[in-house]
Amino acid sequence: MAPRNPHSKDLTASVSNALKIDASTQKTNLNTVTSSNTQSESSTSGSIPAKLSWTNMSLFVNPNNSASQYASANPSLPDVQYIARMGQVPVAQWFGDWDSNVTESINTYVSSATATGTIPVVALYNIPNRDCGGYSATGAPSVSAYIQWIKQAAAGIGGRSAVVILEPDALAGADCLSSDGQSQRYQAIAQAVTIIKALPHASVYIDAGNPTWQSATTISQRLEAANIAQADGFSLNISYFTSTAQNISYGDQISKLVGNKHYVIDTSRSGGNHNVSGAQFNPSFASLGDLPTTKIDNARIDALLWIKIPWESDGPVNGGPSPGTPYWSYAIQLAKNAGW
Repeated sequence: MAPRNPHSKDLTASVSNALKIDASTQKTNLNTVTSSNTQSESSTSGSIPAKLSWTNMSLFVNPNNSASQYASANPSLPDVQYIARMGQVPVAQWFGDWDSNVTESINTYVSSATATGTIPVVALYNIPNRDCGGYSATGAPSVSAYIQWIKQAAAGIGGRSAVVILEPDALAGADCLSSDGQSQRYQAIAQAVTIIKALPHASVYIDAGNPTWQSATTISQRLEAANIAQADGFSLNISYFTSTAQNISYGDQISKLVGNKHYVIDTSRSGGNHNVSGAQFNPSFASLGDLPTTKIDNARIDALLWIKIPWESDGPVNGGPSPGTPYWSYAIQLAKNAGW
C-alpha cells in the first residue's frame, strides 16, 4: 500500500479492548502484551499451533543501522535524540534487487545477529512487477530469475535462525496483474516458501497486506495459493498505519481461514488509532507505534515488529525523498507525534 526499499507510550482505549499492556521492567524496555487468548486456545477449525522457538529469543538490533550512525555523527542537531532512540529499536532489514550479492549481504546481517544470540528479521522484496509500477517498482525480471534470487537469499541464511518476511504487498497488490500474472505470482511465492522452509531454522511469514486493502476471505484465498500451508504464518500492516486493534481483528479472521496460522504485525507507524484507508505516503498524522515484542499471550500473534524502517521515506510525496532514503525530519515528527 505504501512503497519502500530498503511508539506510542500506551495503546489507545480501542486497542486495550483487544490487548492489555503491562508495565515492563525489561532492560529492552519493550512492552509486554497480554490478552485473554492463551496458547491452548482452539477454534472451530482446530487447535492453534504452539509458538515457534524464535519467539523466546530477543530481536536483533543492528548496531550499525543508519539511525545510530546519523545520531552519532550529528550529536548537536536539534531533536537528534529521537533518531538515536529509534536506532536502539530492533528493525527488519530489507533485501532486494539493489543488493549486488544478496547471499553475502544476508550472510553478513544474519551472522551479526547470531553472534549476539538474537533473532534477525529479514524482509525479502524482489517479486517480479514489484509495486505495480509505483515508487518501488521493478523487482526480478522473471519468475525463474526470482526463484534463483530466493535460493541465493536462502544461502545467506544457511543453518542460522532468522525470521523471513516474504514479499510485502505482493499478494494484496496482485490486482494490477492479469489472471495469468496473478497465478505466476502465487506460484513464485509458493516456491519461495518451499525453498526457505528447507532451511533448518528459518521461519517464514507471507505478507497479507493490511485491513483496509483486501477482505479476509480474498487474502486468505491468495495465501492458500501462495503456500501458506507450508509457511509459518503471515504478516500484516507493513509500511501502513492501521492500529494494532484493527490488525488483530483482521489477522484473527484470516488465521481462522488458513488453518490457524500465526501472524506478525508491523507496528512501526501504527500509533494514534487513526481511521486510515487508501494509499498513504509520509502522512503528517502518522506516529510511531508499539515497540517490537514477542511477549504476547494471544495464541495467534507471534510478534509485534518494526518491519518498515520508520526513518526511511515512502517516496517523493509530502516532502520525502525516494523510497528507502532516510527522511530524518519526518522520523522526528513520527516520534513527537507518538509522545516520545
